Amino acid sequence: MSLAPETFFAHTYFEARDKFLSAAAAAGAHVETHVLPHAKGPGGREIAMDCAVLGPQDATTALVVISGTHGPEGYCGSGVQVGLLETGLAQDWAQKLRIVLIHAHNPYGFSWDSRFNEDNIDLNRNYLKSFEPPRPTNPHYDLLAPWAAPASRDEASLQEAQGKLLAFAGEHGFPALQAALTGGQYNHPKGVYYGGIAPSWSNQTIHKILGAHCVGLNQVVTIDMHTGLGPFGVGEIITEAAPSSDHYQRQAAIWGDEIRSTKDGSSVSADLSGTMDAALVRALDPAWSACIAIEFGTVDTMSVFLATQAACWLHCYGDPSGPEACQIQADSRAAFYPETDEWKNMVWTRSLDVIGRAAAYLA
Repeated sequence: MSLAPETFFAHTYFEARDKFLSAAAAAGAHVETHVLPHAKGPGGREIAMDCAVLGPQDATTALVVISGTHGPEGYCGSGVQVGLLETGLAQDWAQKLRIVLIHAHNPYGFSWDSRFNEDNIDLNRNYLKSFEPPRPTNPHYDLLAPWAAPASRDEASLQEAQGKLLAFAGEHGFPALQAALTGGQYNHPKGVYYGGIAPSWSNQTIHKILGAHCVGLNQVVTIDMHTGLGPFGVGEIITEAAPSSDHYQRQAAIWGDEIRSTKDGSSVSADLSGTMDAALVRALDPAWSACIAIEFGTVDTMSVFLATQAACWLHCYGDPSGPEACQIQADSRAAFYPETDEWKNMVWTRSLDVIGRAAAYLA
């Protein structure tokens, strides 16, 4: 019996987690649960990063798929992970290699429909090689900080903020605005795309999982699932590696010329500081590794940013359980997760292609 891909996807974090844990148990996977120790989900419920591992004990290669780095982007990655388990693909691949599925890298953001974590940290800016000063600078964000994440959401403040950001784009171009806002910043804890000043709980937990299941193997591929940039339903393979680098060449051995680098301007993403992919390559060294992200388009870039800005305000200045929260959270979820069968099927088809090629390479 063939399964309808849209059934793999959930409507809430708790539903997504239940689907994942049920599918992992049915597949006979080894399951680990890492409970977030210092924050709860809606209703005071426990939230966690879960990990399902399949494959032989003596495996020399591993394929890692990560969901939920940016909160509501987790609906996409979770659906794909559930699909890999429910269709039996993960079990088939696990005959020859280790499969590691990491669910809800950012359980707080996933459960509250916010891109950032319990400390307002963007996890994909939180993987610096060192947090000792000087950390990466972003002078354009420093200039735009009052309007990138205004402390008030009254109409006048929002109009002023949008006007200032558009004026910057008019002078410097939209790519410069995207780089300023999203590239990562380390000076404004209540701002958007804040990278933090120390490794987050999620960062530490990912390293523990990799240390237990991947470090010491010969070959490891990691795929981090993202949404919010690019054309609707189109999945771009993104690397932080420069095309001249050894890491890029390892990725190209699997995905050829489909890779888009943030270093040469070919990607829908700006060049970022503190990315997880770069940190995973360091953690897995000296193994042969290829660490990429898949980015699926959802809605227009401005809508994504405004939803992110609002969710940041709610976390830093508002009340996630207050009267304004429901609409802000719904808008954030919609910006990163179009709940249509068309989009889910596009995500599933492209993910199978990208992940399947990695599995075939490792086998």
